[in-house]
Amino acid sequence: MYSFESRVRYSEIDEDLHLTVPALINYLQDCSTFHSQAVGRGPAHAAASGHAWMLSAWEIVIDALPAFNQDIRVSTWPTCFKGLMAARNFTVCDAADPAGEHPLVRANSSWFLFAAAAGTPMRIPADESDPYLSDVAEPLDMPAMPRRIRTADAGEAAAPVIVTGAHIDTNHHVNNAQYVSLALGALPEDDMPNIHRLDVQYHTAAKLGDTIYPHIHHEGDAGTIITLDDAEAKPYAIVRVA
Repeated sequence: MYSFESRVRYSEIDEDLHLTVPALINYLQDCSTFHSQAVGRGPAHAAASGHAWMLSAWEIVIDALPAFNQDIRVSTWPTCFKGLMAARNFTVCDAADPAGEHPLVRANSSWFLFAAAAGTPMRIPADESDPYLSDVAEPLDMPAMPRRIRTADAGEAAAPVIVTGAHIDTNHHVNNAQYVSLALGALPEDDMPNIHRLDVQYHTAAKLGDTIYPHIHHEGDAGTIITLDDAEAKPYAIVRVA
């Protein structure tokens, strides 16, 4: 397991003094990146090798969002490497809960290794998985991650967004947390749910200058789905909140 501690900053909170969901996702992806850096597989290695870990899906269960000035511990560990895919779990706990017995947030995630030269996923070689093997542990007891998030209709169109440099990360496409921020930003203020579960599936990488067309789908007890689509209604990412 890899962990780091932090304190919830004013710049990361909402009007109710709690960590925003996009800021939460930043903590999770920072934790996985710190873990990769610690085992010698950080961003510099990715650039030199042409192999980069790409996130395929999130499943995040929120029991309580951390509050302003709260000391927290963010932890992650891989649970399996199989074929083209790898899985990684996360927890966010109060720093005073060193054993992590009462997590505030639990998350599962699915990843693949991307070969930049070929522009395609690749089978995970031993030299990319071996550095993590000492940290492999049992997965959290969580609901099964959905294979595919489906919508029942075309949805309600929200204002399109043009991708700018502020959305882009070192992989030269829209950052994982930015998709969630764009999806939540598409919802009217009076329609913002109290989020206890978040599912995200990433389909195609949006790049600088692309236009993202959000569509909102109300699914009753299943929550609200926001599809972030291209001009042909093919999704860059799909976000479900409940």
